[in-house]
Amino acid sequence: AVQNALQTLLPQIREEIREEFRTGSGSSNAGGNPTPVTIHAWLERFNKQKPHSFEKATTPVDAENWISYMEKIFDVMGC
Repeated sequence: AVQNALQTLLPQIREEIREEFRTGSGSSNAGGNPTPVTIHAWLERFNKQKPHSFEKATTPVDAENWISYMEKIFDVMGC
């Protein structure tokens, strides 16, 4: 069940990130125009959050906790 949830969520997260880059929504400068964000800048910001790698889960709760942790990082980043 956890594996299925991960396989379902990851493509959705990827698409949301792609759409964010495509539309430039989420952040703006003083003029109100979207600030372009490169993938390199986004990855740098993401890595500063020190995300944990998912290697295995001994219980479903471990996987759910990892997903919640990653969702918090995406929330902080405005995704």
